[in-house]
Amino acid sequence: MALMPRRRAMAGAAAALAAVGLWGWQGQRRRAGARHVGDALDGQPHQIDLSWPSAPTSILFNVAQRQGFFERYLLDVRLTGGGVTGRDAIGDLQAGRSSVAVAPVLSWLDKLHEGEVQARLVMGLQAGTFRLLVRRRLKLTRVEDMVGRRIAITNPDMADRLFFSVVLRRKGMNPDTGPVWRVVSPQDMDGAIRNGDVDALAVHDPLAWRLLNDPSLGLVELVNSVNGLYAQRTNLALGVGQDMLRDAPAAAAALVVALQDAARWLKAHIPETAGLLDGRINGMAQADIMAMMRHEVLGICPTGSDLRVQLSQYIDEMKLLGRFPDTLGSAAYARAISMDLLHRNGA
Repeated sequence: MALMPRRRAMAGAAAALAAVGLWGWQGQRRRAGARHVGDALDGQPHQIDLSWPSAPTSILFNVAQRQGFFERYLLDVRLTGGGVTGRDAIGDLQAGRSSVAVAPVLSWLDKLHEGEVQARLVMGLQAGTFRLLVRRRLKLTRVEDMVGRRIAITNPDMADRLFFSVVLRRKGMNPDTGPVWRVVSPQDMDGAIRNGDVDALAVHDPLAWRLLNDPSLGLVELVNSVNGLYAQRTNLALGVGQDMLRDAPAAAAALVVALQDAARWLKAHIPETAGLLDGRINGMAQADIMAMMRHEVLGICPTGSDLRVQLSQYIDEMKLLGRFPDTLGSAAYARAISMDLLHRNGA
C-alpha cells in the first residue's frame, strides 16, 4: 500500500522537473527571439538507446550527461554498441541495437545513399576538428605538396580521409592516387612519425591536438577544419531511426533540446567543461583540454533549415568526389534525409 503514494510522488517530481526544465528552456528561447517549440515535448520520461562511438571522450556528451541536461528533460540515455567509427554507430541503428546514432555527416551520407538505413538526420552536434599534421623538417607548405606523400589515418572508415579527400580534390588532386594512405592505429601514430614510416597524419581532436603539441614529434599543422570554410559547419549529425520517429518523436525532440542546451553551456564554461574531461582522455590533463577547446569552434548545433543548408553543402562535396551523381538535387536530397523535430511543420 505504501508504494502508491511513493509512485505518485515520483511521478509528481518528474513532472515538476520536466516543467522546470521546459520552462527554463522556453524562457531562454523567447529571450533569443526563437520560435516556440514546447509542443514538440511531452514532459514524460523516456529511455533512449544511443550509439556514439566517441561518447566517453566527447566534450558535448560528457557535459550533457554529467551536468544534468539529459536528466532535465527526463531522459535516461544509455550508450549501446562498442564500435569505433561512425559507420559502426550507423550499423548499430540499422541492426536495431540503438534507436539513435551519432556519426560524421560524411559517413551518414555514404550510408543513407545506399538506401539500407531507415533514419533521418535531426541535428548537427559539433564542428569538425580535422587536422592534417606534417613533419616539420619536410617543409611542406601547400596541400599540393602531398602528392606521393604517405598520410596515416586511424581507420579507412573514419571521416578523416573523406574530409581531406575533399580538400585535395578542391586543389585539383585525385585523392585516391595523389597521396598514399596508410592505416595506423591511434597508439602507433607517434611511432610512425618518429620512425619515418609516414610523412603526415590525418586525424582529429583530441588525438590530433595531443600529437600536434608533442614537441618530440616535430609536427606542424598544414590544414584544418577549425578555420575558414568549415569552421561553422557541423561535423557530426544525430540520426534517429524511423521507428522512434513514428512511435516516440517527443523523446527524440527532448534529446535534441538537451544537446542544444549542453552545447550552449559548454561554450560559456570552458574551464568547467575541461574539468569534466580531466582524466578521461589519454595523455591530456585539464589544462591541455582547456587549451584544445580554446582552439576549436564550440556550440555548433544546427537544426531545421540551418542543418539542411549544411547537408546540401556536404552533398555537393560528395558529388565532387564522384560518390553522388551530379544530377542529384542537393537541396531536395538534404530535405529528404533530414527532419525538423522541434518545428514539425518545417520537416
